[in-house]
Amino acid sequence: MNRASKIILFVSSVIASAAMTVYGQTITGDLGTTAISYGSAYALQTVNTGFGNASANSDSTGGSELDANYGTITGDGTLYLFLAGNFENNGNHALAFIQTSVGGQSTLNISGGWTASAMNGSVFSPGFAPTLLIDANDYQGTLYTDQYALNGGGSVNNYLGAIPATSTGIFPMTTFSGAGYNVTLALNNNHGSQMGASGGATIPADMLPPNAQTGLELAIPLAMYGWTGGGVEVMEAINGGGDGYMSNQLLPGLPVGSGNIGNGSPQFNFGSTPGEFYTVVPEPSSITLVAVGLLGAVGLIRRRK
Repeated sequence: MNRASKIILFVSSVIASAAMTVYGQTITGDLGTTAISYGSAYALQTVNTGFGNASANSDSTGGSELDANYGTITGDGTLYLFLAGNFENNGNHALAFIQTSVGGQSTLNISGGWTASAMNGSVFSPGFAPTLLIDANDYQGTLYTDQYALNGGGSVNNYLGAIPATSTGIFPMTTFSGAGYNVTLALNNNHGSQMGASGGATIPADMLPPNAQTGLELAIPLAMYGWTGGGVEVMEAINGGGDGYMSNQLLPGLPVGSGNIGNGSPQFNFGSTPGEFYTVVPEPSSITLVAVGLLGAVGLIRRRK
């Protein structure tokens, strides 16, 4: 066996080894301790919350807000999302609408009478038709999570399970996996801020990067949800108990002056609001970069013969 053949086999070995180690990174709900490198935020909050302020280190008693969003798609096809902010432990809902493939819903139609059906009839921004909704709520120290697999005609709903807090506001990384779903979550729910009047434009420094460091973190293997490559579109929001009263905390943020959306029918209508979502772009695969570098070495060896 010549040297080039040996190096090609070595490249294959490196790729296989890397593939085994990329998936399953530790997430914590804290940008300072998570294993994921997110880079800059994709979206920043534009208006002060209409759902009240929370004090720090209290499992967000008294308020809910979305401050900033981060996302990345790693080389193994896992989508990591980070929702910086906090979610009141009275059962307020943190929502992540995600378009992983074609065939999603441009108008929300949740079947089966689950809580998210309170938003039925809501219209998404042009160009955004989510195929997946992750719906999590913290109720008195336990994080409950539902998944809705959305298609053009309805939804397939799964109750993923409950994560009890290990200490005040800390919900450790937990994976829920079954037929048709695989979602990992972690929540640090102890961020606090002092926002101004609801809908106001002056955003306190403590709710913007780099100070907004904690919140809800998700990891989703995209192939299970029909993804075949390219960017993934996302919109997030905070809703009230039972998904029955939408806040003004969405990302991308609403126009300055926006108050809580409320419980109208539909709850929201972004049909004439382009861009009420953002795109997470896949990062260069570390596996691919290693392979390219080593194959370049093969070419160099061949030229030196």
